[in-house]
Amino acid sequence: MSADFAARFPILFHAAPAAALPSIRRHGLLSAEALCRLFDLPEAERNLLLRRNRRTWVELRHAEFGRAWLRRQLMPDRALAARLVPGLTPEAWRGFINRHVFLWRARRDADRLAAADPDMPQVVLRLATAVLIGEGLSLAAAPVNGGAIDRRPAGRGPHRGPDLYVPIALLPPRAPMREVVVPDTIPPAILARALLP
Repeated sequence: MSADFAARFPILFHAAPAAALPSIRRHGLLSAEALCRLFDLPEAERNLLLRRNRRTWVELRHAEFGRAWLRRQLMPDRALAARLVPGLTPEAWRGFINRHVFLWRARRDADRLAAADPDMPQVVLRLATAVLIGEGLSLAAAPVNGGAIDRRPAGRGPHRGPDLYVPIALLPPRAPMREVVVPDTIPPAILARALLP
């Protein structure tokens, strides 16, 4: 099934701040949680950034590692709570989301995300799906953007919860899919092999 997935979606896309490219080349693509660990954020600050809604971009600075940014999230408590599986809190869902690296199956989605914040110049990276799979990364896919609130009324789309993301080896043929997640990190050596011009 993984080979079928790579054949169906040979390229995956990731939008990132242009200014973060040196850090991305050095450290790979990191989840928000992995970035906070790398930049040695105190636990209280880390929990605040990873479990509460980030209404704006957050710049991180480190004497050794330079600069990085946490993307703003549009997942306010009330709207998000109405779209979660029973028993899951907004804080827990944001924590789950922030433990993953996000990739888009379609270039237009990555371009739309990059264009949504004109004050933050972004680039769209193209990654070879077969390389990511061949290197043993655990890819899972979802039919919607789990890290945002869509415009559909609550209850009209799939409720968000960890089961929203299905390992690609278990995806039924032709299953609807919008985004792909990788837990924690795409390491720099793998990223260098996967990056396409």
